[in-house]
Parts: sequence; structure tokens; C-alpha cells
Amino acid sequence: MTTSVTIDSVTKRFGDTTAVDAVSFDIAKGEFFTLLGSSGCGKTTLLRMIAGFMRQTSGHIRFGGKIIDHVPPHQRNTGMVFQNYAIFPHLTVFDNIAYGLRARRRGKAQIEREVRRMLDLVRLGHLAHRRPRELSGGQQQRVVLARAMVIQPDVLLMDEPLSNLDTEMRMHLRSEIRSLQRQVGVTTIYVTHDQEEALLMSDRIAVMSRGRVEQLDVPHRIYSEPQTLFVAGFIGENNLLPGTVLRREADGGAIIELAGGGRLRGASTTTGDGRACIVSIRPQDIDIADASNGTEPSLAGTVGDIQFLGGAVKLMVDIGADKPLTVALPGRRDMAMPTLGSPLRLRVPAHAVRTFQPEAGA
Repeated sequence: MTTSVTIDSVTKRFGDTTAVDAVSFDIAKGEFFTLLGSSGCGKTTLLRMIAGFMRQTSGHIRFGGKIIDHVPPHQRNTGMVFQNYAIFPHLTVFDNIAYGLRARRRGKAQIEREVRRMLDLVRLGHLAHRRPRELSGGQQQRVVLARAMVIQPDVLLMDEPLSNLDTEMRMHLRSEIRSLQRQVGVTTIYVTHDQEEALLMSDRIAVMSRGRVEQLDVPHRIYSEPQTLFVAGFIGENNLLPGTVLRREADGGAIIELAGGGRLRGASTTTGDGRACIVSIRPQDIDIADASNGTEPSLAGTVGDIQFLGGAVKLMVDIGADKPLTVALPGRRDMAMPTLGSPLRLRVPAHAVRTFQPEAGA
């Protein structure tokens, strides 16, 4: 039986340091919810408070509408998957998975049935009597995942579970964990610093910085519609260029001049006319302009570097600013490859241009 989770103005202080700062959000039943951020942003501290391993300084945590602030960890019915596995080396795969059920004094027949079901789900039935030392890292992680899920937790908590695996195994287990979570339907809170992992696996993502949630949304909007300068720079590759808002228009758009003199039309802006701003443009949202269309708004530049990546081509284009504009084009078989030093006109649609206030002191 899965449950919803509510984080209500939760704050955690360690002396004069605020690790989590008045964070609030709701997680729906069965949702795969990710806390994403770099080291020290507060995501693991928040997860540990949800698990009950530490108490918040203020605010409340609710499972299914019930405040659990004073409920000890072993009574919260959460499943935990840690970075360091915490697998029992002296127990078989079967007995590792059965551990939580035996601790809850379930009957022998139920234990056999539930463990076999989980073994089938994680495709380890043929390894049920192996010891952990006889398993690969990916297989050990699947044992830990099965052990956390077999108790039918209300909430599954996962703290950087794939960070110790190599890249290929990590990529494989991402889809496997997501598929398993969908089959079981358990509410899952997943902590990671890996933005690609978060974008691939999550129903929603809370991007955290300095103890606060910078943005909470579905993955594609986190990526394509960043609400803060931090999110624009943290999620994916981005061009962040200084500019000036020349004027705002009646439809909410704005005409922006970049350093170097190039002008763009942006979708929106929070700065007034004549004010400095930071312009955000994803490299894949930029295209080579049609030279025959002289009326199409475009940026002029010179190709400074070409990086052929097979399925994509990256161009570093000098537009007269302090740093080049990165352009990502699909690597089509019949594409006309630009040459180093050649002039280029670039088309940037208004909806791809976002502006932010420069950070204080920047």
C-alpha cells in the first residue's frame, strides 16, 4: 500500500548552518520523485529526515496526511537503498531479501512466496543461493532493491544508489529500477547529483541549491523552461551570455542585445528596459539561418571550432562576445559541414531565449 508524502516548511539547522531551508512540497502516491543537486545542497539531509534518522529543526513531515515527526525510523515502513549497498555478506541472495520479512515475523510460506516474487521481478531467481561475493555490482544492487521492496513499504527511499557502478551498468540499472518501480507502484524518493539520471527516471524533479528548492517540475520543463539562473546553468549544456534588454513588447517578449552587438527576440524577461541580463539558450535550439531569407532575424558569427560527435555536430561560433556560442546540430548524413573560419548566420527562435537577472556580485 503506497502513500503520499508531504514536506511542510521543513528546516534543518546545524548550529549556525542551515542545511535545509523551509522546504515544502507534496509527493503523490506511486510517484517517482527525485531530489537533485550537487554535494552539500541539502538533498541527503532531507532524505534522512524523511527516513527518521534525524529530526528536523522545524516544520512537519506527513505520510498519507499523518504527521510522523516523532515516529521512529523502524515504524515508518520505509524501504531504504543506500549508496554502499549494506548487503549481508554471510547470507545468500534469498536470505538477504527475506531479512526484512523475517524481522517482521512473517510466516514461512509467505516469506517463500514474497521472496520468490521479488527474485522473479529482479531476474535473480537462478542466483537465489549465491553469496554476495559471487555477484556482480549490478546484481548486488538488484538484491538490495528487492530487499527494500519485498516488505511492501509505504515509501521507498534511495540515496545515490548507482554512484558506485560503472557507466554501462549505471545506464542499464536506471531503466531497470524505473521499470520495477512502475510495476510495484511504490512511492519513491530518489536522491542523486546526476542530472541525466534524474531526467531519465523521474516523474518530477526538485532541483536543490543551498538548502532550498530552486525549481520543482516535470523533467522536460525543468530542462526547457528553467525558472532560475542556477537551474539554467545546472541542468544540461547551456549558453549563458551577458546581454541588455533594449525594450519589452506588448506580447511579453523583449528585444535583447548580446555582448558583441547581436540582437535576439526573447520569450520573456524579468528585467526592465536598459537593464543588464543573462541570456540562456540551449545549443540544440540554435540552427543555421536560411541565407536566402534576408528578413529572418539572425546572429552573425564565425566558426571557431567544429566537434564531430557522430549523431551530432557541435560548433563553437564567435559572435563577438567574451565566449563563443555553442551550437548543436543533428549529424545528418547529407548535412553541409561548415568549415573553420567560415562566416555563419544563426537562427534562434524567441521561445528558446530566456533571460535572468545577473546574480549579485557577478
